[in-house]
Amino acid sequence: MGGDPLELPEDIRDGFEAAASILDEYDKFRIYTHYDADGISSAAVLSRALMRSQKGFHTSFLSSFPEKLSSDLPLIFTDFGNSHLDRLNQLDQPVIVLDHHNTDIGVEAGKEKIFINPHDFGINGAKEVSGGTLSFLLAIAFDEKNWSQSVYGLAGAAADKQNIGGFTGLNNKIVEEAVKRGKLEVRNRLYLDGEGIEDSLMKACDPYFPGISGRKATIKKILKEIGLDSSTPVNEISSDKDRELTSILVLSLMENNIPTHIVESIKGKDFIDDENGLSVEILYKLLNSCARVSKPGLGLSLCLGDPSAKEKAEKLRDDYREQMIRRLRVIEEEGIEQMDHIQYFYEEKRTRKGELAGLGMLYILSQEKPTIGLTKIDDRVDISCRATKKLVKSGIDLGLFCREIARKLDGSGGGHDIAAGATIPLNKDKKFLELMDEHVGKILG
Repeated sequence: MGGDPLELPEDIRDGFEAAASILDEYDKFRIYTHYDADGISSAAVLSRALMRSQKGFHTSFLSSFPEKLSSDLPLIFTDFGNSHLDRLNQLDQPVIVLDHHNTDIGVEAGKEKIFINPHDFGINGAKEVSGGTLSFLLAIAFDEKNWSQSVYGLAGAAADKQNIGGFTGLNNKIVEEAVKRGKLEVRNRLYLDGEGIEDSLMKACDPYFPGISGRKATIKKILKEIGLDSSTPVNEISSDKDRELTSILVLSLMENNIPTHIVESIKGKDFIDDENGLSVEILYKLLNSCARVSKPGLGLSLCLGDPSAKEKAEKLRDDYREQMIRRLRVIEEEGIEQMDHIQYFYEEKRTRKGELAGLGMLYILSQEKPTIGLTKIDDRVDISCRATKKLVKSGIDLGLFCREIARKLDGSGGGHDIAAGATIPLNKDKKFLELMDEHVGKILG
């Protein structure tokens, strides 16, 4: 890695170099990745790197591990795969797994098997590196020219909320080096986007401003009071008007007892790749929208430079944000179900529940209880769980809880301490909630 400006631990650096050797040796690859925004980011980085080297690839986006695997191509798993290392170790072809989710499964990699989990090297995969940035590290180990892919890798980390309060750890080292190399430019901004400031606030779901987001009359009143034209683009607001607007938005969060680090995160640094006109903040939201409406392939096409894909993704983003605003307003105005130590809701759209739980935790709901979102699908229940940094510091580990509880209920689960998920048989959702309430209660007392 050119002297390794990222100062990676030697063992993980060796792993990336071994994986890069596999990329160099073979001409075509089968890529399996998670269907969420970080998974799209991961696939985008590696797809662009392989295209640069004129190598072939076939990418599939999945919500769970595939029953059948390609038998004649080297396999690359990004943003998932850690729970199936035993099976992957038995395959004849080369296998690379880049997964930042923690697991209690320890497997020694066999011949031409490269399993890279940051947790194994003392790097926190929930905060310091994502699937996208792991894939980026492989890309630059393969070819230093792939530093130009940094915006795509960091978009995955931002999608996994690893940018709240600013990137840390390995993600931050990538940012600093990319800026130093001239691949990214740093700009400070209010994290809103739309055709004008009124449109931006109408669609503001991340961040979400209680009492303001999606409320046209309230927004018009606020803009009139501070003398700000509703059509003014966010990046053209004068510094004095920006301060006035920011103060009002901050107050809406503080009145809802939102933690200081969340309040401060509504404004900060964005990282721009001027070569293709993308920023980390804008790109991750476009990819997230594609993922949430089950069109991850569109997100990949966007990252591969298809201009029509960008237009379609922007339309999807706007439609998706309107859906989210409606659901978040319902949560804000009506609340969700409460148990002693957790809070939960049922959501019709499977791809929406995780983000609703996450945004609800950040901007609306009690910060003292993990939030659980559940969706019933055919013969199973799909579950997303979210916590806060404060809860994690208290000892909450949702990834561990989901894994243990799902096993007891003949399902599967896992993830990070702060964000995790599970899939269980239908009609076992109430038992899952009871057991999760017990697990959390044992920690919080």
